[in-house]
Amino acid sequence: MLRSAMSENEGVDVCPSNWPVILNQSLSGMNICGLLGSQYKLRVSSSTLVNSIIFPTSGVFFMLFDAQHHLNDVMFQELFCRVEKMLAQHRNCFLLFMSSMHTEKEVGLFEAIQSRFLSSQLQMLPICSDEEAFQCMVNIAKALHKPTSATLQARLDNLLQGQWSETQRIAALRTIGISEHECRTLLDALGSLQSVSEADFDTLLNCGLDKESCQRILKFFNYHNYETL
Repeated sequence: MLRSAMSENEGVDVCPSNWPVILNQSLSGMNICGLLGSQYKLRVSSSTLVNSIIFPTSGVFFMLFDAQHHLNDVMFQELFCRVEKMLAQHRNCFLLFMSSMHTEKEVGLFEAIQSRFLSSQLQMLPICSDEEAFQCMVNIAKALHKPTSATLQARLDNLLQGQWSETQRIAALRTIGISEHECRTLLDALGSLQSVSEADFDTLLNCGLDKESCQRILKFFNYHNYETL
């Protein structure tokens, strides 16, 4: 049984309250159930995997694992079976490894699970409490929600773009062997170095560059699938 803790969750940044969350019935009545139920549309299911929580809006699957109550060989093998089923059914899989003491045996158990599924897409997170598990799930669900992830990516792109001044971008393009005028023309038309690096022959040609300059740019960025005219 997952250990109980305080039921209040002040200061936690949560996902929209209308998001559905599917909780396996094995967690019904637990503190984590109360935390999720106070914020989301919670549905308890008997058909999902034991100790699992699903955020369908984000397409993310969590499985809670309490190290204090899974230290014998039988429970260990049962966990392996559940994790394998989880990986077969879902793409974004997280195992939340709850350990309040972090004893040597619990650390060894964490490493054994990690080693067993090292080549899979399973991601493991060590946690200490139900509140920490709740916050981890909320943060991950928000990050993997498509509109949010697109916003985060756009902000990151803007940040990276902002680290390069126009002079630096032109200097970088000049190393390809094109003129400053051509560099400015490219940046005016395509907007960023990344867009220049991803452009094909026709796109570069439409920017007003001659064929030789287009081929030089493509060669520099390792594009060899264009047609030499």
